[in-house]
Amino acid sequence: MKKTVKTIVKLLGSALCALLFAVNAVPGMDMVLELPDDIYVDEAGGAERLCGIPAPFSITDRDGVAVANDLSERLSSAKNGEVKRFSVELFGITVKNVDVHVRDDIYVMPCGSSVGISLWCNGVLVVGLGNVDDGIRRRCPAHEAGIRTGDAIIAVNGEQVNGVSELSAMVKGAGDSMRLRVRRNGSEFDCTVYPCVKDGEVLLGAWVRESTAGIGTLTFYTMSSMRFGALGHAVTDPDAGTMIEAKRGELSEASIVGVTHGEQGFPGEVRGTFSAVSKRLGAIDRNTRYGVFGEMYAPLTSALYPEGVALAYPDEVETGKATLLTSLEDGVTTEYECEIIKLFEQSTSDGKGMVVRVTDKRLLEHTGGIVQGMSGSPILQNGKLVGAVTHVFINDPTKGYGIYAYWMYEQMR
Repeated sequence: MKKTVKTIVKLLGSALCALLFAVNAVPGMDMVLELPDDIYVDEAGGAERLCGIPAPFSITDRDGVAVANDLSERLSSAKNGEVKRFSVELFGITVKNVDVHVRDDIYVMPCGSSVGISLWCNGVLVVGLGNVDDGIRRRCPAHEAGIRTGDAIIAVNGEQVNGVSELSAMVKGAGDSMRLRVRRNGSEFDCTVYPCVKDGEVLLGAWVRESTAGIGTLTFYTMSSMRFGALGHAVTDPDAGTMIEAKRGELSEASIVGVTHGEQGFPGEVRGTFSAVSKRLGAIDRNTRYGVFGEMYAPLTSALYPEGVALAYPDEVETGKATLLTSLEDGVTTEYECEIIKLFEQSTSDGKGMVVRVTDKRLLEHTGGIVQGMSGSPILQNGKLVGAVTHVFINDPTKGYGIYAYWMYEQMR
């Protein structure tokens, strides 16, 4: 009898495993399982996350009525603030329940958390030039060919360059001359380089870099599309001083290890660290003069504004009291009082849209005001996200520039 029961249990277990395997193998199951419990639909979109679920799944409303054909119409006719419950079903069995929040405004999740930013260049970036010895004289082949610091070498003799080691191998096997494809300020050109060859070593006289990394602040992400914006200004190479044209990048969780207090004439700094084992937060696909942008891997909820906030248009921002969100040594995002003391009227995107002054005694005592590493800290006013901190005034660290958050939103779409 015991053997019979064990046999039945094993058979049932095997059948259950087979059923689970079969269900997980259904096309589109991964999309369903990745759906969040709450989806936000606003002017930025968001409905496509539910509308894109393929057959054999079906979507039903609270009454069990299939709505796949008119889901978009139902959401577009919904009232602002309305929450609609939908179920994703497979062969009549509910797999996932989703609450869809409908809003007229563009809603975003303000963050203010310190993040690690890693960028990989499109090609390799020239960060320095120098003379090399070819056995006869000292010269700089790269300079002779017209290459400058800040240029990106993207191809050698028609072959794409994907990193420093690859460039080194290409140069070594190119011979007495090579044709380089170079990008400068968004434009490309070709040039011929005649390298120095000494003791079997081929030298261009150029120092190159394939990636860079640093600490900044995540500003916000749209709750409907999961697109994010950070920093509020471009990531530039510290040696070349030029904006890095990013091929790809990644946003990681960072740990703050200390803060250098800002003083007049001396900008302070938030010192942070992250590594290969740090939690990955999102993929970066753009580095622009208005910040770095990409897509979050998963929602990152604000403890201060768990429902998110509306995004303000530039003409809604006014001088007066505001707050900024940033995280320091304890890693917890805190809201601090500040004041918008000057606005620059802008009908099109520009980096410096406002001047902000820190008034919160806690932040002034801790950092002296705005310090490096706080770039991207979101600025809120009247319950809306209005901007992000971008630069500190060197001669007065209590003040800094900010960018209108709407310009960042425009860049990340």
